[in-house]
Amino acid sequence: MARTTAQSNTSVIQTAISVQAFYAADSGAQWGLNRLFYQAVPLTRAGVDAACAGLAGASVAFSAPGLSGCETQLQCSLSNDPANTTSYYQVTSSAVCGTAPVMAERTVQVSSYMR
Repeated sequence: MARTTAQSNTSVIQTAISVQAFYAADSGAQWGLNRLFYQAVPLTRAGVDAACAGLAGASVAFSAPGLSGCETQLQCSLSNDPANTTSYYQVTSSAVCGTAPVMAERTVQVSSYMR
């Protein structure tokens, strides 16, 4: 009975950390899009293309309650349409929360474009 209770407690903790990792990855993706479109100077395709390159390897360490102990790594990939009139961006945010043996990693990808 004690073993079952311990396994149940670990399962509940693992589930909570998994949810925490999802929210950290989602928050990282939102932070990345903010950097992409609201920090790009000038706000042109060329400026946003450069901001995408600048996101490669960026990390966010969270200190807010609920996300403390999580870290997010960001990547941004860029592609263009054949006529080179539109840039397509894919921001990938991978978050890790917790420590071994109870930890979780989640990845969120968001896409956007600019003409």
